Amino acid sequence: MRIADLAVKRPVMMTVIVLVFVLFGYLGFKNLSLNLMPDVSLPYVTVQTIYPGAGPSEIETLITKKIEDAIATIEGIDNITSYSLDGVSLVLIEFALDKNVDVANQETKDKIDQILNSLPSDAKLPIVSKIDFRAAPVADLVLSGDFTSIELYEFADKIVKNQLSQIKGVANVSLAGGQERNIQVRLSDRVIYENMISLPALMGSIAQQNIDLPAGTFNIGNQEYSVRVEGQFDSISTISETHISSPFGLKKIREIAQVADAGKKIKQRSIYFDVANNQSYANTVRIGLVKSPDGNIVDVVDKVKEELPLIQKQLPSGTKLEIINEDATFVKSSVDDTLSNIYLGVLLTALILFIFLHDWRSTLIAAVTMPSSIISSFMFFDWVGIDLNMMSLLGLSVTIGVLVANSVVIIENVFRYKEMGLSTFDATVKGTNEVFIAVLASTLTNLVVFVPLASLDSIVGQFLRNLALAASFATLFSLIYSFILTPMLTNLLISDKPKKKNAFDKVMDKFDSFYINIFEKTIKVVIKNKVTSFITLLGTVILFVIVMVVFGSKLGFEFRPAFDQGLVSIIVELPVGYNLEATTDVVSEIKDKLKHHPEVEKIVAEVGKSSNIDIGSNLAAVSVYLCDSKKRDKSMDDLAALFTKDLANLKNAKISVAAGAAEESGAMIELYIIGHNKNIVQKLANESFEKLRSIPGLINFDISTRTGKPEISIYPKRDKLAEVGLSVSELAITLRTAVEGMAQTKFKENGEEYDITILMDKNFVDSPEKIKDLPVVTRSGVFKLSDLADIKFTAGPTKILHKDKYLTIRLTGANAPGVPLGDITSEIDKRMAELNFPEGYSFVWGGSAKIFQQMIMDLAFAFALGILLTYLLLAAMLESFIQPVYIMMTIPLGLIGVVLIAYFTNTDMSITALMGVILLTGIVVNNAILILDFTNQLVRDEGKHIKDALVFATISKLKPILMSNAALALGMLPLALGMGDAGVEIRQPLGIVSIGGIIASTILTLYIIPAFYLLLHKEKKIA
Repeated sequence: MRIADLAVKRPVMMTVIVLVFVLFGYLGFKNLSLNLMPDVSLPYVTVQTIYPGAGPSEIETLITKKIEDAIATIEGIDNITSYSLDGVSLVLIEFALDKNVDVANQETKDKIDQILNSLPSDAKLPIVSKIDFRAAPVADLVLSGDFTSIELYEFADKIVKNQLSQIKGVANVSLAGGQERNIQVRLSDRVIYENMISLPALMGSIAQQNIDLPAGTFNIGNQEYSVRVEGQFDSISTISETHISSPFGLKKIREIAQVADAGKKIKQRSIYFDVANNQSYANTVRIGLVKSPDGNIVDVVDKVKEELPLIQKQLPSGTKLEIINEDATFVKSSVDDTLSNIYLGVLLTALILFIFLHDWRSTLIAAVTMPSSIISSFMFFDWVGIDLNMMSLLGLSVTIGVLVANSVVIIENVFRYKEMGLSTFDATVKGTNEVFIAVLASTLTNLVVFVPLASLDSIVGQFLRNLALAASFATLFSLIYSFILTPMLTNLLISDKPKKKNAFDKVMDKFDSFYINIFEKTIKVVIKNKVTSFITLLGTVILFVIVMVVFGSKLGFEFRPAFDQGLVSIIVELPVGYNLEATTDVVSEIKDKLKHHPEVEKIVAEVGKSSNIDIGSNLAAVSVYLCDSKKRDKSMDDLAALFTKDLANLKNAKISVAAGAAEESGAMIELYIIGHNKNIVQKLANESFEKLRSIPGLINFDISTRTGKPEISIYPKRDKLAEVGLSVSELAITLRTAVEGMAQTKFKENGEEYDITILMDKNFVDSPEKIKDLPVVTRSGVFKLSDLADIKFTAGPTKILHKDKYLTIRLTGANAPGVPLGDITSEIDKRMAELNFPEGYSFVWGGSAKIFQQMIMDLAFAFALGILLTYLLLAAMLESFIQPVYIMMTIPLGLIGVVLIAYFTNTDMSITALMGVILLTGIVVNNAILILDFTNQLVRDEGKHIKDALVFATISKLKPILMSNAALALGMLPLALGMGDAGVEIRQPLGIVSIGGIIASTILTLYIIPAFYLLLHKEKKIA
């Protein structure tokens, strides 16, 4: 028994099957998380080592190179990038995508453990951790109030952070700004001279006086007693009254030093400007919430909003805790808008079916399959790890028309047999079975184009997997429902009695006769003979070449359109040496210049860094939050251009303005110049910079090398040190303790620990002259630092970059608004090819430009593989290696429409636009399959001549082809029109190119396929 027979004879069984699928689909939908984009899992591991007070050169030599050498032998490493910064070594290890990140993390730890003894003893232990690139804050809060920086940090750390960390779905809570509490023991140079106090010795003495130690246990009878020394400091006054030994007897610490409950040196500052309410908060703590990988953004932010009033009650009066930015609203709006596009697509598709079929029962039958297929597909989402995000919902959006196309073909064929006089039952069975192969083939061709996309193992592949699988599930269910739900409903709802035609039916019948007659006349001209067929084909080839050369060459390419999330990022860089106060003043100027724009609501600045790897008191990152896009006429790009003009005249400040969030790398375009020799690498980088800086559309172009802040370099006089009995290590620790301060023990209070730092009062180390006169205590007495070492002034680098252990200089930039990324990268490749790099020196891409190039290669591979799989599938189903060639001719026909519509709508070929091109591979062949399958049946079963069969087949299938393709186009119309607000930038290109391809392929296929078939048919003479 064929499936159509079963469907019409067992309606209850078919209904139960559909209801079960829909029920489980609905339950699956309720369990799905909401995200903006798919989670991309990348095996990255970082090694961070803090060495306070050390410059980038020392960090590179003493730490970074040793770590690079140690980890280089780990299997599966793709590349190693390291940053030697002021006081910090950061090594980023990128593993192959098939490497288990937990294994990679453990192997890295094992290698680092082997070299711990070779690292500087006063450096912090290296921290090895996995990077979760999904771990970006989903909400930012600001804590402000009339309190000191230390108090605000304590409130944020002890109250706010602890409360927020307990919320389900929150993985981490980060703090920026404020000041950490620090117990300081400050000495003056006079006291050191008079009492011969050695700073390292003092540090050790205080640590020995601050200890809790269990002494053991003993028994008296049956009772066991434990003995414990409770020797830790219990108050600041206890520290002050503690005795230490000196060459002149016992001294209380308060007699030789000032013990202060103070804060650590402020290296970064967070500032918040509430522009809408004209309020400024110069002393704030910024709190970032990172969700867990399986957390739901909307749920997490909703929970935070619920907890906020409760947390505020625990905070002292005078503090204010508020959310300044959260992703949940944008994510929810994006999902809602995409779902609305789907709903509207379903309605428009149903409308076009009603217009063509002019029968509400038939329209209902076809329309029911769409939501049923979509809802049922959610059943598999959770099983394969897909959530509701922009890409998975786009996968459903692009299948709206596909879902109904199969039902349309079946219904139209059933009606054709009813018009021949068959009963509804017989017409349903015969009509469904006749097109079984055609429907199966057209659906499978849609599915096979998703296979390459779902199987790509690159970063781009992980990104596209959600779209491909979502579309595959919906398409698969549409195929199932076409053969069980559509025949069942057709048999139940369509009456055997002839339908009485109303005025609308008569008008539509006349319209059908009108366009069918026109088409019949034109198709007979096209396939009149092989000469007319050849002319038609030749004209189409010429049209294809003209479109590709004239219009295709002018299309722009980019990775992904930017979302308008209402954010403009500004990077501020002052000359090296400027302190936090000077940088803060510039940030305040920026606020004053931008607050007059009505679109600006909030401004948040982090002073002291521009990214996680660009840190310095002369840097700042400013985030300008805009009002909702519905309330403003200007886009992010427009406002970014306006802000650039407003800030162009700031003195001594280099300003970079970009629409959207600043990339972690700091730029969309990254180019690395690598080699061994520092001078040659610098020379090549300078040449490259000059060569590229004039590229039109390349903005914020910069080079990573900077002259470092002035350094006082200490060169020990080894003979003198030996004479006074002092080692270089002791000299270095003494100097470091005096200037930066060192902590060897901690002060505990209320379960919290705070460093006890030994240092000299800043008044004695605030000038080069005072540094020279620093007292150094030796066994032979007290000497000035200048007696024991040569002191010179130098300027070192601010950052030393390595890539795969090569010395590296990074060039960064961005494409201007409206300039496609692909245009910039192509021009860079062209100009870089003109430079002559010596052997052993080269340049490599990084950042978004690297991902963009990977995307082009991946999608080209997926496109080629999709074409091959489509051909093989058609060959297997049609039992011919020749006929699939006719069908594949429709693909370039679709490209004609893609290029034309993209050109005239000024649509760049981004990842979603190129996805539309790939999806068309499976869609546009369906028309040809219908024509050829029916033509083969007419020739094989009824013995018609090929020309007569082609005319009859194309005319017979004209209406279902027009119906299904109109349904496809209208299903994507909401995407193409950009309906909705959030995320419209990424949805629209897919809809636009898909509609262009569908329209062009539909029109041209109806003529080209018959002409091509006739031209290549073996019969030499056609009656």
